[in-house]
Amino acid sequence: MLVLAMFLVGTWLAYEIERNAIKRAAAVSSVYMESILAAELHHGSVAALQTAATQEALDLIFKEGPLRRKVVRFKLWDADGAILYSNDHGQTGKRFPVGNHLANAFAGKVEAHISHLDEDDNQAERSNWGRLLEIYVPVRPVGRDEIFTVGEFYLTTENLDREIEEAKLRSWGVVAAGTLLIFLLMFAQVRRANDTMQQQRDDLRRQVQQLRAAVEDNERMRLRLGEAGAATTALNEEFLQRIAADLHDGPAQALAFVLMRFDELVESCGGCSSRVEGAAMPDLPRVRRALRIALDDLRNIAAGLGVPGIAELTLAETARRAVRDCERQFALKIDADIDATLGDATLATKITVYRLLQESLANSARHAPGGEPRVRVWREDEAVCLEIADQGAGFDPQVAARSGRLGLAFMQERVRLLGGVFEIATAPGQGTRIRARLPLVTGGSEHG
Repeated sequence: MLVLAMFLVGTWLAYEIERNAIKRAAAVSSVYMESILAAELHHGSVAALQTAATQEALDLIFKEGPLRRKVVRFKLWDADGAILYSNDHGQTGKRFPVGNHLANAFAGKVEAHISHLDEDDNQAERSNWGRLLEIYVPVRPVGRDEIFTVGEFYLTTENLDREIEEAKLRSWGVVAAGTLLIFLLMFAQVRRANDTMQQQRDDLRRQVQQLRAAVEDNERMRLRLGEAGAATTALNEEFLQRIAADLHDGPAQALAFVLMRFDELVESCGGCSSRVEGAAMPDLPRVRRALRIALDDLRNIAAGLGVPGIAELTLAETARRAVRDCERQFALKIDADIDATLGDATLATKITVYRLLQESLANSARHAPGGEPRVRVWREDEAVCLEIADQGAGFDPQVAARSGRLGLAFMQERVRLLGGVFEIATAPGQGTRIRARLPLVTGGSEHG
């Protein structure tokens, strides 16, 4: 861009130098020639120009006088394009088309330009010179403003060319020096900016490396948290199964034994009712019923705590089992749409799917009795999605959170441990909709 600008500015300056040099030479020469012509052509008529005396006087000036070395050709023109006089007498009397320069001179302007002698009236000059400074000077009679003739004279361009070339060289030198100075200043600025950007780029590269290392650390931590969440879910399920087994094999068996012995004692004491106080006999059926209810509740709790055999099930089978268990336990009719292509998944994912369905459907049975909850389980990319909805009374989630109810909190925590997303949409009188999204591949590597 600097070189292009230098070329344009230099070319423009060279053109202006040449134009101004020509104008200056033309102005000086025209003033000098006007003074000479005014003295010789004071009579101010075309007819007088064609007299022998006037012709001889002009020859003394332009052919024999000192001007012959400066003015290589001189012509006087009339307004019709005829040459009234020429120091080359062979051109006198010839007529040529009126050109623009001649017309402008008759209009009162001094015209000057470098001529390459390619016009019709320059045939004689072309044989001796290659280019000449051509000047047209309007001639007026003394004391009058009208132009009765135009003097055309040709000057050699040797001195003018030398002057123009020297001026052009000086101008090009100034332009080149200015361009070089601008270039050096711009180079210094760009070099400084480049050093700054290089330093910033190095700093940014270091920051990116640190950020990459931090991202890698975060990814490792995320994987470890995922593994910990999956392991926690599996261990919690194992712990619940152990509690269920302990309840079934311990208190439940003891209650069953007590109930059996209670029935035997009642039968054995049936004949001695007369010896038992009258107020005690009516309490026996209530005691038996209380024992039976306690035993059933204990067995239901034990059954709800453990999910035996889930490790061998696919994800779709796990979801269907959760739906069947809830239908059997709560006598519900459930509208279930479960994607049969859901195959193997981590044990933690299957446990979480089962518990989410179990808790959500249990809540529907308690708070929307008589309804028909809808269950949808499907695969989306590398995740399993669940949606459980009912048309029950609904509730305010914030109020439920402050009430200390743990069901929703446990569901949210189970999903969070596996890096999933849990959403609940409900309001009083508008039913409840629970959605969850769980990754099929968690940080853990344990599969069922």
